[in-house]
Amino acid sequence: MKPMMIKHKNDQKNDIKMKYMKKFKTTLFNVLVLILTLSSSAIGQSYFNTLLMNQLSSGYSHDLALAGANTSEFSGPGNTFNNPANQSEFKGLQIVNSVMSMGMNENRSYPAIDQFGDVVTDNVYVVSRGSQQAYSMGVSWGTGKLGASFASAPFVTPAFFYKEEIRGSLYPPNVNRDPLIGYHHMEQSGIIQGTGVSTATAFGSWSVGVGLRMLHGIGLENQFGVTVLNSVDTSAMAAGTTFLQTEDWSLDNTPVVVNLGIIKDLGMHWRVSASYQTGYTLESTRQGAIPVFDAALAYPVIAWSADTLGLVSKMPAKLEAGLRMKPSNPLPTSVFISIAYQDWSGYSTSYSDSLADGSTSFEYPMQETFTINGGVEHWISEQVPFRAGFSWIESPLAHQLAQSRFSAGSGWVNGPLQFDVAMQLSSIQYSFKDLFTPVGLTANDREHIRETNTTYSFTVSYSL
Repeated sequence: MKPMMIKHKNDQKNDIKMKYMKKFKTTLFNVLVLILTLSSSAIGQSYFNTLLMNQLSSGYSHDLALAGANTSEFSGPGNTFNNPANQSEFKGLQIVNSVMSMGMNENRSYPAIDQFGDVVTDNVYVVSRGSQQAYSMGVSWGTGKLGASFASAPFVTPAFFYKEEIRGSLYPPNVNRDPLIGYHHMEQSGIIQGTGVSTATAFGSWSVGVGLRMLHGIGLENQFGVTVLNSVDTSAMAAGTTFLQTEDWSLDNTPVVVNLGIIKDLGMHWRVSASYQTGYTLESTRQGAIPVFDAALAYPVIAWSADTLGLVSKMPAKLEAGLRMKPSNPLPTSVFISIAYQDWSGYSTSYSDSLADGSTSFEYPMQETFTINGGVEHWISEQVPFRAGFSWIESPLAHQLAQSRFSAGSGWVNGPLQFDVAMQLSSIQYSFKDLFTPVGLTANDREHIRETNTTYSFTVSYSL
């Protein structure tokens, strides 16, 4: 009877698991629909990337799918920089390679107002698209009590893409409606990559770690200007003749970022963590793209100068706390939460040129910010996980520019090989001024901007 009882218990366990998986598939579908629906209310402003830089959570699919909330658990060499202590219990050797593509779309429109002063509709006049690629790689080694990693991953990016088609009036012998007469260009591309090492060790239920990264630029480029295709009709152009500034630039210094981490296990199901990332300074010599304060908008704007300027930007440190919870589910599940704090009131940017006496500082009342990340990892089977995450990121510029991101991903394990994919969605709608003002006119400060961002990541790892 004993074998029959064991078999009966196993059948009951399998039935519970099958019912749970069926229920989970329905929940999974609903979560994906929810992510796609709510992403239209998320926020992110690439225009300000020159000033603040877009802080990238991770270039690895596992971490991207969880919105970077998994700081308290090891997932790969890149994740060790979020909290170096999470690799202390890793055992073996892992080699990881990952590629990431960030797609950016921006629509700009201006309000059409009738004779009564009412807004009738928004006329879309700019549809800009661009993408930025990045590459990550790393190696981790561990004994179960001591771990070490080497990794290189995208850290921040100034990427912003804007290309406006300018349409003219009908005139003989032109028979085309709204003929194309030129373009307005503004583009910033490239990645500031972080490359370094980290190590960690475990003492009972405690783990401590330290990491060090050096920052360097990859493919950093600025482009700004006006292209005139028809010199006869330039009334809608920001200039009467073609001019285009294109420049490759690099960091003049080698910033070093230090990460410190600590983790405490609270039994089998709970783990808490804390980490600290030092501030850093970015120095460069380049044309254009300097921040100035616009009192009418109460926002910073990016001014472009033909002079070569020396720019120095001091970025703030970051303090982060994390939590991992593993509930008692038939299917392995992990829930992650992290909260990060940055004091941007100490941020500063200064610029100078050979003609200036000293340097000029950008002054704007930056504010403190909190970032809240949450993520769930659910293993549908021993080979296939499902991951989803959400981030809410305050903006140091204004409360109404808070940023939300939704992410999801999955993977497949085949022996020592693991393949992971992830996607992150966000969008924003806000009002701002015209970036290019036609000659003799004033800028329209009631333009409506809708920006959407989609990030894709694919990661391959090999473990021994």
